[in-house]
Amino acid sequence: MNVPLKIELKPNERVIIGDCVVTNAGPRARLQIDGSIPILREKDIMTVRRANTPAKRVYLAVQLLYTSHGAHEHHALYLKLARELLRLMPGAVGFIDSINNRILTGELYKALKEARKLIEYEEESRVMNQAAKAYQDVARQTVSPRDLEANLLLKAASQLQAVQDTWRDKPKGLDEAVMFNRRLWTVFLDAVIREDNKLPAKIRDNLTKLGAFVMGETFSLMTKPKREHLASIIKINRGIAAGLRGSK
Repeated sequence: MNVPLKIELKPNERVIIGDCVVTNAGPRARLQIDGSIPILREKDIMTVRRANTPAKRVYLAVQLLYTSHGAHEHHALYLKLARELLRLMPGAVGFIDSINNRILTGELYKALKEARKLIEYEEESRVMNQAAKAYQDVARQTVSPRDLEANLLLKAASQLQAVQDTWRDKPKGLDEAVMFNRRLWTVFLDAVIREDNKLPAKIRDNLTKLGAFVMGETFSLMTKPKREHLASIIKINRGIAAGLRGSK
């Protein structure tokens, strides 16, 4: 049974309903819409001009899939943009997998919501990379890069362990611990895939695969948190930290 969608529009606010753009030309108004026609509020509409980052371009492609009659015409574009994004941001694999699953099951509006999370992740990664660079510039004066990386990994593992040890239906500190670990691995993956990285190709490949796995487990913790997802991340963080300290 389909439940009617209720939308409240501010004066001059727009909404896409099917192929039409509806503008509220009067005071605040309420609409009740029956049916399965594509509906997109103004705040959720991505324009070509605004699509100036890889994640926003993926969102635009999903938006075209959602609002177009011939969705198949835009599927190739979406796949191309998704591949380009993963090449630049391998840590986003969990988000792309979630979008893909929604598209495959025909839940295009939900795919659009997942694409919005991808944009938020991209922005967080950008801010984190800037902060990490500034931090590393200062840290180089007092601690070796390997020690710094090992300490950060152990800190992330310690936060996750604390959550695991006190797990409840709504585990305390989970969001903060997962966010810290996700940002940390975003920085690591960015460093691993850089062309100027001097690690052997095999090690870089292994770290990239580990990072993709960690991001996948992290995404699971963000959507359907289960205690067992923590164990593998903690083990990986501690293992890499031990390796870094042992390789000095």
